[in-house]
This record gives sequence, structure tokens and C-alpha cells, in this order.
Amino acid sequence: MQLLRSGGTEKDRDYRWYRLAFIAAVVLFILLAPEVNNGNYMDPTIKDGQVLLTSKTSFTENRGMPERGQLVLLKKPFSQDAGAKDNIITRVIGLPGDTVEITEGKVLVNDEEYVTPGGIKGCGDEVAKVKIKKNQVFVLCDNRNTKQKLDSRNEKIGVMSSKQIKGKILLRVWTPGRLK
Repeated sequence: MQLLRSGGTEKDRDYRWYRLAFIAAVVLFILLAPEVNNGNYMDPTIKDGQVLLTSKTSFTENRGMPERGQLVLLKKPFSQDAGAKDNIITRVIGLPGDTVEITEGKVLVNDEEYVTPGGIKGCGDEVAKVKIKKNQVFVLCDNRNTKQKLDSRNEKIGVMSSKQIKGKILLRVWTPGRLK
């Protein structure tokens, strides 16, 4: 067989792109994962059945904490203990060192009203002022009127360890049947 100038045989060169694609797929599978939102607890930001691309990022004080307003995915065993059927997608509201309180229909972070980047504010529940400690976060769903509270208002979640976060939401994708 004739050797090519670039090195290797013609057959090797033909399969080079397949090898690169396979390696890229493996790396992406290790770092990224698709997730489907089940439920309306993140309406209007994320709809039921919407597909999300998540990073498999764990958070700690040493490895970095999520940002305020960041959408995150909670670990499945933790989510199920809180009453969810699957993973919970929620928004980080309070970070270490913050105080969070829900009173008189307002969500207060460090004594100032918190409004999400999408303009969602307020909450009908009451939560006494709490100080967020190292490696902890306070999370709230965007649809705060649902009966099932799958966020820090739920006593089984509460102010939670950042280690219970499975990853962060990188991209929201509409499935073809949902484009209407």
C-alpha cells in the first residue's frame, strides 16, 4: 500500500475524522448531559418537556460556587427525598454570606428585593431570615405558586449544601413538537 505524505495509509486518513468525532463525543458525554424538565415549577422560564443541556459541574467553596440567578440541576436522590419524581431544576437565590428572607410577598436577599433576570419576583410564602453558610445555597423555583414546593421552602431541601447540585443549565432547547 502506498504511504501518503501526511503520514499513515489512505485508510488511516479516511477514518481520522471518525476517530476525532468519537473522542469529541466521549469528552462531551463526560462533561455534558441532556435533561428533560418534568413539571411546571420553573414556568415561565422553562416549560414542561423542554430539553436542557447541563454541565456536570459540582460546586464547593474551593471549586467555585454558582452565581446568583444561575439555573441548576439538583442530584436525583436528593430531589426524590424532597418529593420530586426526577431531578429538580431550580434557581440559586442565596450564596454563602447572604441573608435570605421571604416576607410580605417579597423575596429579600441581603435586605433588598430579589428579581430574577426574567423579571420574576415575589412569593406568597413566608420564610424567616436565614444566613447562608459556607458551601450552602438557597434556591427557589420560578413558579412559586405551585402546591409542590421543590426548592428551599421545602423543609427537606431548606438551605442546602452546594454538593447536592448535579450541574448547571447551559442551554435550553425546544423539542420540535413544542415550537408551536
